[in-house]
Amino acid sequence: MKRRMLLCASALSFGGFALRGASAQAGVWLVTTQEAALPPAAASKAARSITRGPAIRQVSPDGTVAANKPFDLHVDFAGRGGEKINAASAQIKILRGSNVDITGRLKPFITEKGIEMPAAMVPPGTHVLEVTVADASGRTTTANVEISAK
Repeated sequence: MKRRMLLCASALSFGGFALRGASAQAGVWLVTTQEAALPPAAASKAARSITRGPAIRQVSPDGTVAANKPFDLHVDFAGRGGEKINAASAQIKILRGSNVDITGRLKPFITEKGIEMPAAMVPPGTHVLEVTVADASGRTTTANVEISAK
């Protein structure tokens, strides 16, 4: 009887590890299906002018990604004139509905160097993220990051 209980316990334990491993491989939803279904937002605060605020540059993805499949999201932040980036100031919104704030979802992936999110996932469609970050002097920049998924 004891042996049977130990076998059952270890089988359940192993199943739990297998489930955790499967969810870790699945990725993290950058944009959920419900968020993607919202109507496009009216406008973005991103400007196309010369600024002294930090540079924001989308590194990857650099093309279309597979919908519902993990991909690497990499956005670089760079301070101008040697200024340090204030990572705590970063804000990320999906330009859908009334601009859905997903900063909390991305917090673990944000550093002074940028956003490094391995295994991000999005549903089919074009998703525009509005990324805002400030440097240590308080100068702010807002830029759009576009992800197209098929």
